[in-house]
Amino acid sequence: MERAQRMKSSNNNAELRVVMGLLELPLDILLNILSKLPAESLFLIRSVSKALLNIVDDPSFARALRHNVHLQVPQLMLFDDHGGYYRCSAGTIQLLASLRSMKYDGCRDLTEGRHGISVSVRRKTDNREWSYFQNDFVFCNLFFLRKCRYDGGGSPCFLVNPLRGGEVLRLPTLNKYSNVRKDWYGMGFDSLTNAHKIVRVSRVTNDTENRLVTQVLVLGENSWREIPSVPPDDLNSNIYTKNACANGDMHWLIWLIREKKGNSEETYHIISFDFKREEFYWTPHPLLESSNVRVEWTKLQLLTLRGSLALVCASSSEAGAADIEIWVLKDYDKKEWTRDYIINSKHFSIHGSCHEWEHGIFFDTNMDTVFVDLNCFSVNRIKYRATILSYTWSLVSLNEYGNLVKDLAEEPSEYGGLESYNKLTYTFDRYILRNSTIHQKYYVFPSLFTMI
Repeated sequence: MERAQRMKSSNNNAELRVVMGLLELPLDILLNILSKLPAESLFLIRSVSKALLNIVDDPSFARALRHNVHLQVPQLMLFDDHGGYYRCSAGTIQLLASLRSMKYDGCRDLTEGRHGISVSVRRKTDNREWSYFQNDFVFCNLFFLRKCRYDGGGSPCFLVNPLRGGEVLRLPTLNKYSNVRKDWYGMGFDSLTNAHKIVRVSRVTNDTENRLVTQVLVLGENSWREIPSVPPDDLNSNIYTKNACANGDMHWLIWLIREKKGNSEETYHIISFDFKREEFYWTPHPLLESSNVRVEWTKLQLLTLRGSLALVCASSSEAGAADIEIWVLKDYDKKEWTRDYIINSKHFSIHGSCHEWEHGIFFDTNMDTVFVDLNCFSVNRIKYRATILSYTWSLVSLNEYGNLVKDLAEEPSEYGGLESYNKLTYTFDRYILRNSTIHQKYYVFPSLFTMI
């Protein structure tokens, strides 16, 4: 026992000497060393000493790390919007959504991680309204959640960071336009002003107009600002599974219907938003521009892969062959794509949304998840009824951008429904999860890959 205590004390002294040695280095050298570490490691270093805590939590240091996206290991987060009800003394509690961190071992085990947060609403009566929260995008470890209700921008929208004890920031509401039929959101980083921004595109319809409106919010400010740049058409009804944040910009995969020689023709494109210039632009892709390759909308996916924009598609050539291809935008300035992988699609399809995990990509259908390992060339399917998303660690804290919320009371709405009679309180519950396996069934497929 005494020997074990002496060994433990010796190890603690050795760790202390390492920390003291780091802090004795010149500040520029120390910052250079820390900047080469992944954000997850830096998050743990914060608890070593107060000096390191102050360095890591400095907003300027967090912004400098955005260039090291290749160091960040993608993680998994389970998003459940199925909801549920239970009664308490205060009335009825409706669960609207929850986020839970997950870990996948690359084979058969999908387990809960340490971070979680849920949003619920307390109702005074037992009347139940069909409503839910949806996730529009993920920017690093910031999840954009909003309640699905189109009432002119009155629906509450939140940025949620489950990693820092469950930070929740409510975004300013938009009340300028009262007839919004659809809207889409995205987030990026303006490196010229060192500011995070959110863009919103709305389809405004009334008796006199039917047009698109674009507004930008600088995170930390209290109001949205309308800008002249708008996309050529809607960003599609199911766009939430076909967008990606990469290189500081937001990207959407869209389809356009054009008349050609009296016939309607569908074409697919990547449209992007530059947060520095605050304008939309096209990101061309050779496969989408080719007339020799037939591509279906359901077989196209957009995602971030190892810090770069990537396109996953199942294309059919004139010879009838079908393969899943992974294209990566390696040179962002020149818009040069490379085809890094070809996957034989004989045993599985790419239906559902596509995201990145530590060793490759995965396809999620809200019923099961197919994990594709790009290192050892294997494919596993895990059955679980929920949506699995991908995120990367960052040091961004929502506390820098306003007062964080825990419980939020929303005034009754003039648009009818239950909100007309009861004041609603949205409750955000933070919790620490225990590790436990959640999967029920998995399948393993043979090697299906061709490395380019």
